[in-house]
Amino acid sequence: MKTAKNAGQQRVLFLIRHGETRSNREGIFRGRLEISLSIRGNEQARALQRATSLSKTLAVVCSPLQRAQETARLAFPGLPISVDERLNNLDLGDWSGKRKTDIQHDFPGAWERWVNHPHSMRFPGGESLQNVHQRARDFLEWFPESATSPLTAVTHRSVIKCLLGVAMGLDSNYFWKFHLDNGSITQLVWEPGRGFTLTALNHTSHLPHLVTEWY
Repeated sequence: MKTAKNAGQQRVLFLIRHGETRSNREGIFRGRLEISLSIRGNEQARALQRATSLSKTLAVVCSPLQRAQETARLAFPGLPISVDERLNNLDLGDWSGKRKTDIQHDFPGAWERWVNHPHSMRFPGGESLQNVHQRARDFLEWFPESATSPLTAVTHRSVIKCLLGVAMGLDSNYFWKFHLDNGSITQLVWEPGRGFTLTALNHTSHLPHLVTEWY
């Protein structure tokens, strides 16, 4: 991890998983499909306005996908929001739009690899977690030198997991060690000489509704 040359103070990065979509509730792989927020997802996004930890956010960056941009606009009305391709979701290729139960039934070997060895997997017609890990590394190397602080990034579960893996110095087999709910807040703090510290993970007390999604 590079060290910022001109950063002399603590910098705060909030990571938000976008609000719920119907595909989340129905157990469908999303990938880079364009899906809007559900009614509950809209409520979750608006609830982020009440999270006191986010009240000092100065700028917002988000994934280019619709569900992330909708969450950002509802959560931070009036703040500048920019799109960053590095925060785009894991490209699931042929798995996008497929029910998880169908993948588990039709491709048991691939499903077992996804559940137990995700870092060894490249999705057919898509990308690997290593691709997302590299995008996450690029984003975190940029943050101390180039970003406003506090900065909030609205993105996806797989991207936040990889951001945490990079920040914590983990290379593999960490993906399922972090759990992140829709509308949750995670916080990283960067300091010169120390790098990143994880100070909050999957904070959800601001949410009126919570549905936990596994795998």
